[in-house]
Amino acid sequence: KQWYQRRVRATADTALASKINPPKTRKGKKIVESRDALLVENEKKTMLLKGANTSGVVNDVLADLYKIRRQNAVMMSKNNAFLPFEDAQPVCDMLKKQESSMFVFGSHNKKRPHNIIFGRTFDGQVLDMIEFGVTAFKKMSQFKPTKVPMGAKPCLLFNGDVFEKFDNWGLIQNFFCDFFCTTKTSSMNLQGLEYVISLSAVEPDMLLIRSYEVNMKKSGTNAPHVELVEIGVSMDLKLRRTQLAPFDVRKHAYKIPRAAGLERRRTSPTIWRVRS
Repeated sequence: KQWYQRRVRATADTALASKINPPKTRKGKKIVESRDALLVENEKKTMLLKGANTSGVVNDVLADLYKIRRQNAVMMSKNNAFLPFEDAQPVCDMLKKQESSMFVFGSHNKKRPHNIIFGRTFDGQVLDMIEFGVTAFKKMSQFKPTKVPMGAKPCLLFNGDVFEKFDNWGLIQNFFCDFFCTTKTSSMNLQGLEYVISLSAVEPDMLLIRSYEVNMKKSGTNAPHVELVEIGVSMDLKLRRTQLAPFDVRKHAYKIPRAAGLERRRTSPTIWRVRS
C-alpha cells in the first residue's frame, strides 16, 4: 500500500513538473509569450459558426457580418450540434483554437426560428451572450454598389433611451461597440468618415441595425452637406434572452492595469484620462 501511494505521488509530481517547466525551444517560448496577457490588446477576432440546422436568412446574416469583419474574422463552414446557452464549453474550445474572443452563432428551429447569438469571452470562459431572432433582413447585394471598402471602421450611432433605462441594454451597447469597432482612436479626420452603422432600440425587445455610406458634398460654407445612403447590412432583431456575467467578473474583465498608463477619474466612472 505504501509503495502504491509513493508511486501515485511520484506520478502526480511528474505531471505537475511537466506543466510548470518552462519551454526550452525558441518556438515554444514564442507560443507561451503569445498566450500571456497584454497591456494593449490586439484587435479582437470574431468567429462565425453555424448550428446543426440553419436557414437561408441565417446563412445570409452570417455572410454579411463576415464581410463587415473580414479583416478580423473567421468563418467556419461545418455545422455544429451544440447550443451555446446549454453548453458553452465547445464554443470556448473552438475560440481558443482559432485565437478568437468573440463569436456569432446562427441556428434555426421551430421554437427559435432564424436565431442569432452574439457572444464574447474573457480568460477562456464566456463573458456574456445575447440571443436575437431575425424578423427582417436585407442582404448587402440588394443595395447599390458602394465605394466604402470592406473592413472600414464605422462610426456607431445608438438611438433610443432604452439603452439608458435598462441595464442589459447598456451591456448590449457595450458589446456592439466591441463587435463593430475592434480598435479605438482618439481623433478622426472628417474626410475619413465614410461609413456609419446605426443601432436603434425602438422597443425594450427590438433592435434595428442599418448601415449607411456618408457622401459629403459642397454646401457653399465651411461645413459640407452630408447625405446618408443605405448600403446594408440591414436587419431587425428581436431580443430573446441574455446571459450576462456577474458584476465581479465584469469588473475583473474591464479592469485596466496601472502599467497601461490610464487611470479613472473619481468624478465619473466612465471617463478615462492619460497620466501625465
